[in-house]
Amino acid sequence: MKNYLIILLLLICSYFNSSAQVFKVGVIGGISGAQVEGDGYGGYNKLGFIAGGLVNTNLSEKMSVQFEIYFINKGSFDAAHPDKGDYDSFSLNLNYIEIPVSLRHKYHKFMGEIGLYYAQLLSTSVSDEFGPREINRFPFRGFDFGGLIGVYYQLNDHFIFNLRSKNSIIPIRDFQNYDQNVGMLNKLFNRGWYNVDLNLSVRYQFGS
Repeated sequence: MKNYLIILLLLICSYFNSSAQVFKVGVIGGISGAQVEGDGYGGYNKLGFIAGGLVNTNLSEKMSVQFEIYFINKGSFDAAHPDKGDYDSFSLNLNYIEIPVSLRHKYHKFMGEIGLYYAQLLSTSVSDEFGPREINRFPFRGFDFGGLIGVYYQLNDHFIFNLRSKNSIIPIRDFQNYDQNVGMLNKLFNRGWYNVDLNLSVRYQFGS
């Protein structure tokens, strides 16, 4: 799957920019705040980190396309509050290798982006107030596929800041519980759990 995405990106870039093709590469580091639509817990309380790389090329003076690959933590988290009589807790940790492809439009030092991503699941862990839990029924899918929208701020030729929102299109778990219909997609389709995450990252782009 990764090889097909790389080939597709190269073909698109070659078609739109064959006369003066310039690829820029860089590294990515950042944090992620995540939640899961449908699990009954709200808020971007699951904190994780992002680390990987990128490559992009211009399609025109204002438009560019970017390909990324990085490690990211997703999931959800709800802490116990014994002082309030709440002893329930929940922690879902999902580790992915994620591959977004986005189309970007530049306006002065800002860029808006829209795109799609594919993520391959590496590992999962679930725990509550009683300790680790085994997921036997309704297992998690081995991948996550969804859409993204974001904005960039270019500090200089090398450092670029990115704020991005992402949401699964295909459920990551086909779990139906009408007491846990949290989130727009879950309420509309009642199909299970969906990843939702908000990413803040800094990118260092090599070259000028």
